[in-house]
Amino acid sequence: MAVIPVARGRGIGRQLLEAVQVFAAGVGARQLSLTTTPFLDGAIRLYENAGFQHSPESLELHGTPLFAMVKPLPPAAKP
Repeated sequence: MAVIPVARGRGIGRQLLEAVQVFAAGVGARQLSLTTTPFLDGAIRLYENAGFQHSPESLELHGTPLFAMVKPLPPAAKP
């Protein structure tokens, strides 16, 4: 997920995360997970503020360190 620099700071990233969470909960997902790079401080704050927690999993993509974050989702409401 990315927001172009001129559009940052307008809540678009938060809205995208909320849309993903609503969709995921609607299809019965129990958790959201993502990977990010340690130097994207603004993105990490966004994810933490949205309820994501750091996972102990450590990854690498073409020499770039990544770390995982997860967010449990509440069980879907039954009709």
